[in-house]
Amino acid sequence: MLRCLVLVAALLGPQAAPVARADEAGTPCAFEVDVTLSPGLSRSPSSGTFRSRGESGRLDCQGNVGGHPATGPGTFGAEGRYGIDGDGDDCRSKEGRGDGTAHFTVPVEGGSQHVDDPFTMTYRIDGRSVVGEITGQRFTGTFDVTKADGDCLWHPITKIHLKGKGRLRDEDPGARPPVTPAPGLPAGPS
Repeated sequence: MLRCLVLVAALLGPQAAPVARADEAGTPCAFEVDVTLSPGLSRSPSSGTFRSRGESGRLDCQGNVGGHPATGPGTFGAEGRYGIDGDGDDCRSKEGRGDGTAHFTVPVEGGSQHVDDPFTMTYRIDGRSVVGEITGQRFTGTFDVTKADGDCLWHPITKIHLKGKGRLRDEDPGARPPVTPAPGLPAGPS
């Protein structure tokens, strides 16, 4: 069961670069989201897809996003592939890899910032928990699988709940992305 949870966690995060540390650039953010897996993790190795239902998760960034102060919690979603190495992943896998795209919308002063961020991910079992690392072009962080539907014995794991944290970097350190104006507000300078 624990190994199944670990594999599920790996499906939702990116890999490639080391995880951001507190002293690295970027705005600290925390996220939480439910993700479905198809065909799901079972005793037989497989590759498959994962996805949230749009930006159905929550993203909370503390600081500037795109050069503008975040004004509250935003939304988060992702879709991609798991089991992309070798013959795929199963409930006995101790580590795995995947890739995908994360989608964020963060309310900021004067409107919102939207980010579509391609990523890679890795996961592993660490003691009694399932942990993973995600590395995107703009967001790098870690995640834990905190809940899974399925038991990997009689029923495949087809849904997981992820909690994570990391750092969201600006696309170009010298450029500020345009702000999408809030409804009813005129567009201002970007």
